[in-house]
Amino acid sequence: MDNIKINLGKGVGKGLHNLSYEKEFASNLIDVWKTIEEFGIDPLDLKAVDPSQKDLYEIYAAIKAYRISIRYLKMLKGKMGGKSIG
Repeated sequence: MDNIKINLGKGVGKGLHNLSYEKEFASNLIDVWKTIEEFGIDPLDLKAVDPSQKDLYEIYAAIKAYRISIRYLKMLKGKMGGKSIG
């Protein structure tokens, strides 16, 4: 039986400590809207719902966490030599 050893480091949580509402949202409102739009959510549609700043930040943070997890899974798959995950 083959054994595969993988050093996973700190994983997804490694980049999530930077997702602080006060620090990031207030200084990066343009980046928040850009990130949301790049993810495929039309800002005009979102504005029609009239989300609070906290709601916008939660959407932004979820998109960033998703991107971090995708990068992590790609790295993990690369370390496994392309074998299936899950």
